[in-house]
Amino acid sequence: MSKSVFIRLFAGLSPDYFDGIPMILLGQWLLPVGIFLLLTGFHAKRSRKAGVLSLYRYGRVLHWWKWHFGKGVARGLWTGIWLLLAALSCDIALENAAVLSVELTLKISVLWLAHMLSVAALFTLLDLFCIRRFALGGLLLLDGLTCIIGYGIPKGSHLMYGMWGMYLQSSLCEAGGFQAEAVIGAEAILLAASFFGGREYLKRETNII
Repeated sequence: MSKSVFIRLFAGLSPDYFDGIPMILLGQWLLPVGIFLLLTGFHAKRSRKAGVLSLYRYGRVLHWWKWHFGKGVARGLWTGIWLLLAALSCDIALENAAVLSVELTLKISVLWLAHMLSVAALFTLLDLFCIRRFALGGLLLLDGLTCIIGYGIPKGSHLMYGMWGMYLQSSLCEAGGFQAEAVIGAEAILLAASFFGGREYLKRETNII
């Protein structure tokens, strides 16, 4: 196991563990995801309190949704970047950064950030509904359960959402891993679907044509 905090938290789980579910490593993977969701939820709660004032400022509900969704995704991006930088700072302080090349750091960061952007988009969409109180736990459970299912059914692991942010499961690291470009494309589609799904919901609820 690598001593690098960055690799342990953000590179994901190695395919070498398919004989059993490594719960400690799974916990390490879900830790930054959980922190990301908590910070996202905290900021979303603050934004919700100012939602009515923002709605008046933007005039129309759909204009507000564009602003609200864009802010949610941008907030997710910055939160993800700060978490990555915090782990890198720990490695530098502990003198573990020698194992991290610029190329490896970028590959791990891009895959993880793409995954977190899709998580942020889903959270922003779910925040429109009355089930928003379950959104944080539900998304963390989605990541964890799909990861466990992927380990239980290795042939279907490429389709498991919870593994999409893992560098160690990708073609960038393993010849038989998921195609990183395809996964990033799928997460971009998921982000777009979250935006348009929220837009259609608001159109229907406010009777906007």
